Amino acid sequence: MRWSFKIVILSLIFLAINIFPVLSDSQEAWYIDQVFSNMTDEERVGQIFMPSISPLSGNGTQEMTPELQSMLKKIHPGGVILFARDLSSVEQVVRLIDALQNESPTLEQGDKIPLFISIDQEGGYLTRLPFGPRMPGNMALGASRSAVTTRRVAKTIGDEISSLGINMNFAPVLDVETNQNNPVIGIRSFGSDPNLVTELGDAYIAGMHDAGIICSGKHFPGHGDVDIDSHLGLPLENHSKARMNEIELVPFKSAIASGVDTIMTAHIIFPAYDNSTNLLDDGTEVATPATLSKSILTGLLREELSFDGLIITDAMMMKAIVDNFKTGDAAVRAVRAGADIILYPDPVDEAYEAVLTAYQTDQEMRARVDESVRRILAMKEKYGIIDPLVSEKNPISDMASRIAHAQEICLGEEAYAVEREASEQTVTLLSDRSNRIPFSCSEMKSIAIFTPTMLFTNETSLAVEEKCNGQGYSPEIFAYTYQNETELSEEQQQSVMNASLVILGTSSSNATQRTNEYYIPQFSRDLLDFANDYEIPVAGFALNQPYDIIFMQDVPIYVATYAGRTGGQNIHSAIRALFGEIPITGTLPVNIEDENGTVIFPMNSGIIR
Repeated sequence: MRWSFKIVILSLIFLAINIFPVLSDSQEAWYIDQVFSNMTDEERVGQIFMPSISPLSGNGTQEMTPELQSMLKKIHPGGVILFARDLSSVEQVVRLIDALQNESPTLEQGDKIPLFISIDQEGGYLTRLPFGPRMPGNMALGASRSAVTTRRVAKTIGDEISSLGINMNFAPVLDVETNQNNPVIGIRSFGSDPNLVTELGDAYIAGMHDAGIICSGKHFPGHGDVDIDSHLGLPLENHSKARMNEIELVPFKSAIASGVDTIMTAHIIFPAYDNSTNLLDDGTEVATPATLSKSILTGLLREELSFDGLIITDAMMMKAIVDNFKTGDAAVRAVRAGADIILYPDPVDEAYEAVLTAYQTDQEMRARVDESVRRILAMKEKYGIIDPLVSEKNPISDMASRIAHAQEICLGEEAYAVEREASEQTVTLLSDRSNRIPFSCSEMKSIAIFTPTMLFTNETSLAVEEKCNGQGYSPEIFAYTYQNETELSEEQQQSVMNASLVILGTSSSNATQRTNEYYIPQFSRDLLDFANDYEIPVAGFALNQPYDIIFMQDVPIYVATYAGRTGGQNIHSAIRALFGEIPITGTLPVNIEDENGTVIFPMNSGIIR
């Protein structure tokens, strides 16, 4: 009797005796054994790959194409990752994911192994969905100090992506932001205190689980104290094991105890755990990043920290990897090190063929891959992605109803209410020199707004208009985008001199941007000096990271919004708070140091109003 028929018989027995559709440990193991034994070598190796569905360059892939279909049939991947370039509307995403699952690997017996459909939907700075609310990101939630709010935000994000058919989210970020010049983490971190990151990280994990989503803690063993972006180079983290145990590893240890499903690796060198080098074909030696380190993935994460979930590499197309290792070689090294899933290798067929060859010629590699495949199948069974007892996990079967349901979840008022209420708790007032807050719309004849991007300019202008118009006042608003400008025009000078208030938005994401001619250019410094000369009140808005005040410590009013690249309710909440509509309760979740390393605003700073 074919194993699939045995599953059906087992299901009927369970249903007949009114047992809930959950396998016991022994039944789960038997089921996984049956699935595994019916897989070919190619299908097993395919399960450990999670490619992008579209190339890095271009407009993305928003529907099933012959090229995508061919890749899925050739690689038999265990999952795929979606990026913003692949997504446009609720209906498009639901239909795309349905098409992907229809092309998921099919065993010779005709049984499907549905895909992990993954995404980086962290909230805030890293938000892939182009629709729905832009939930506050991690540092904003850190400013709120609320585990309850964090869990609610994560649950809402989880509900949204689940309604679309996405079952895995690469979140939360568990990196402790101890380096304000970090070019890649920044406001993606909950803060600089490992205990705060731990508390909110655990809450985020609970929220994902509330929504039935597989979550991932990242980037192990810690990406919070580097000054090189691993997308662009290979960072070095030279801390001792003692320091790592006191800071970087604390949130990961707690996440493991809290049942985090997967942990994503960091493409970073950690000599304290692995000081080995790799001899490449051209004779050069390259230090071993965590993603390729058996000492870190197996020795530290598996054995010392007792993590039994899935280990997923960070994207293997990042320059930290591709500039130093060949695609196929890197994939093989990652698997040997202990990785269960190879995320976004490019080109994926090269990585797949390299691992398949190693699998078929090396018994140690074969055992290593088989171990990962069993973990992957077990995770899919745990979350009902493959399920012998329920033929259709989603109770909504017809496409029209699924789309309508997803639109209600993603675009409905409930999700926007969560975003609005959460963002209200994040506004952080660091400076109010003349005790001017709250402002009154009745006293505003005109307001001059300057930000470095058109998106921020429009968002801030809209927030001011909504606030004052709602009170029956219509101050004249002069809005400017100062990107790449070098000096104030005569028109801008006149707008500032006539203004009752100047809002100066800045949006840096690293130290370089805080000193170049884009985010904190001479233009913004000159604008502040000009306004101060005429005693025009200036409200500095940190639209991204809170550190911009380093170069504008004389700004009369300074607010950290943690909005990231997309604005959203964080900006609206900041305006409403400055005009007294909502209380200001946020406190700084990081230290802010000046250029000499002196702390000018310690963690927990914040004027409560």
